[in-house]
Amino acid sequence: MIRRLLGVAVLLAVATPSWASEKAEFGWELRQVFSASLRFVRIERGCKITDRDEAAAFLVFECPPDEKGQPPRRGSIELYRVDSRGAPMVRVQVTLGDEPSYMERRFLDLLERKLRAELGTPPPPKPAPRPPAESPDGGA
Repeated sequence: MIRRLLGVAVLLAVATPSWASEKAEFGWELRQVFSASLRFVRIERGCKITDRDEAAAFLVFECPPDEKGQPPRRGSIELYRVDSRGAPMVRVQVTLGDEPSYMERRFLDLLERKLRAELGTPPPPKPAPRPPAESPDGGA
């Protein structure tokens, strides 16, 4: 009896879908990355957007199954502004349910390729501000 329960527990642990996610940082404005992500998912990937909020910077989508009889594949994209020395920087997190992490990494690589094709090279970061010079009389 204990062996059967242990066997079922192992099967459930192995068969549980993984909701891991991959992240990347892109040097464009948040609105540019959001817009490109939306087009990438809808047009290039052929998926249906099930929920989105530009103000909160996320997309939830559903892609058609590869084979008949399978459920649709679901995923999400979340965008975060990150501070990077005055340059625009966006962290993009992709989660593809029931997909291995290398698929999420590939998704991010293709999204970056789209951004570069549409927007060119991201702007370089601004130089760090110089500290104010001290006055010759020692600040008196």
